[in-house]
Amino acid sequence: MAVYGQNGSCAYDIGCAFSKTLSTSSLGPHADALALRMMVGAFHGHAHNCKCQLDWHPMYITGTGHTEGEGCEHIFSSLNELARST
Repeated sequence: MAVYGQNGSCAYDIGCAFSKTLSTSSLGPHADALALRMMVGAFHGHAHNCKCQLDWHPMYITGTGHTEGEGCEHIFSSLNELARST
């Protein structure tokens, strides 16, 4: 978490639910001290209900700019072509 530094954010498909897990884990106090903000990536956020989107979608979180939180998904989708299906 130190990589993110103070006031960082982290997007995860289920960031809304994961934030509860994080807060009750042994890493919770460290995440709180760093003010780490979980969010739901823009693409996956549209599968969540309206309240969840307002609370967790990067478009509604101050300081996230135009991030979509799906950068790894772009890389994974292009790498899928390298893996053969069985």
